[in-house]
Order: sequence, then structure tokens, then C-alpha cells
Amino acid sequence: MAKYLGVYATACLTRRQLQELVAKLMEPGEVRCEKAYAGIVSGVLICLFTAPSREALDEFQKRHGMVPEHLWRIDLESQDGQLVSV
Repeated sequence: MAKYLGVYATACLTRRQLQELVAKLMEPGEVRCEKAYAGIVSGVLICLFTAPSREALDEFQKRHGMVPEHLWRIDLESQDGQLVSV
């Protein structure tokens, strides 16, 4: 399953709304947020997703009302000091 990193503006969301959104994103399913990082002051949410395809992730984001400022597919990740294929 491919991994993606997305950056989203959340300036209009309260902490409670942000918590509810992240809880929904992390529910089991075809596409899932594995990890989320939020900057309350900067109004940004960064999510690490697993998804079978970019199209599946795009549909998932659309269903949750999310428009990414940036979105990258991750091809390599570090493991024990080495870069390995995802």
C-alpha cells in the first residue's frame, strides 16, 4: 500500500473540530491516516496516509472536505539509518 504525506490548512477549526476530524481520518478503511501532526497557532494539519492509489486518496479527501495545500507520494523511508522502498 502506498504512503502519502498531505498538508492542510486548518485555521478555521477549533481544537475540538480538529480532534473530531483526525478521529474520522484514522478510522479503519481502504484509506487511513496513520499519523497526524497539528500546529494550532500556524493553522496546519500534516497527515501521513496509506492508500491503494492516489485516486482513492483523492476521493477520501473529497468525502472529508479536505483540500491539500501539498500532497506527496512517499517512495522511500528510513529504517535503521538506511533508505528503503515503501
